[in-house]
Amino acid sequence: MFEDNLFDKAFNLFSRVQQQDFEYVYRGYFTHNITKKILTLADLNIQKAVPFSTIQKRIYYIMVEGIQNITRHQDEIFTGNEEYPGIFAIQKQKDRYYVTTGNLVLNEKIPILKDKIKQINSLEKDELKKFHKDILRSGVISDKGGAGLGLIEMARKSDNKLVSSFELINENYSYFYLQTQIPTTKTSSLDGDVEELKLRKSLISIKKLHLSLIIENILLYFNGFFNQENLLSLLSIIKGRLNISITTIRLSNVMVEMIQNIIKHGAKGEDDNGAPGIFFIQQREKGDFALTSGNYIPEKDANVLQEKIDNVNSLSKDELGEYYDKILLDLDSVTSKKSGLGLPDLRIKSGQKLTYNFHKLEEDLYFYILQTTVTNKKS
Repeated sequence: MFEDNLFDKAFNLFSRVQQQDFEYVYRGYFTHNITKKILTLADLNIQKAVPFSTIQKRIYYIMVEGIQNITRHQDEIFTGNEEYPGIFAIQKQKDRYYVTTGNLVLNEKIPILKDKIKQINSLEKDELKKFHKDILRSGVISDKGGAGLGLIEMARKSDNKLVSSFELINENYSYFYLQTQIPTTKTSSLDGDVEELKLRKSLISIKKLHLSLIIENILLYFNGFFNQENLLSLLSIIKGRLNISITTIRLSNVMVEMIQNIIKHGAKGEDDNGAPGIFFIQQREKGDFALTSGNYIPEKDANVLQEKIDNVNSLSKDELGEYYDKILLDLDSVTSKKSGLGLPDLRIKSGQKLTYNFHKLEEDLYFYILQTTVTNKKS
């Protein structure tokens, strides 16, 4: 079974992002390739959820600008410290999307950033357009000369104010959160003060989630819909994030099995976008990595699944190999082979027993959490 405190942390983490309507959350280092995959994954969900192509493009553009803001600061102050990598999150609440980014900044840059954002937020739509043109004509986009084009464009495309927050880390660095929101319909505008209040509340929720990820030393975190369409992109993100040569192959193999488990057996969402779930990697004190997945399953599958896991965990290494071969060579049952290989394969690839738990949500629905460990060693 799953250790109670670990299970509670995993379930509470998933519950929090569901309650706050987080569609997509990524915490980790941002490379060019990872950025492309993140945008691809997020854009797939947006295209299905937003009916107007013009609004889809606006949301996509703001995501691009937000992530570019992360990478600019990331490259400028990279120290090799993995404790505070960037974070990118999307929330969808009724008729609007909230896009939030976070990254380390030098404390000496904070007054400049605050002035930029204050200046942008003070301008009306026509004034902001003129300001943008003036900067383009003059070429004044340095720290000393007006606001950065990226921030201006985020405000213009969202047609809303930017909300920011700076959390002091130490005498040199602070964590900079930046958020804006985009209506998903052409008639969903709100009073300016109401808009800003909603943004502030949304930003508080992402900061609390981010703090949990830091405290638990979660290196990579993904919440959203899992399907075959986005599997390759997600795996590419994960491989790009974990530049740890001695364990990369084993981690990748285990991740494939765990994510496939969500896709194949998780209860599908109402819009058939895939199976909603959670996947994260936590680094522990000895350098080992705990991989955790969580997804909904029908009640009728819970008992069968528990028996399968307990059986796989009871086998010795030799018995496990024999059991795997028996399923593999069962030529009379293709269905049995496909459904039965995942768990023994996962235990073989991780080299560890599988821990799990089921949390009953409704009369016929459970939330199923599965975890295993990959040790940080060469063999």
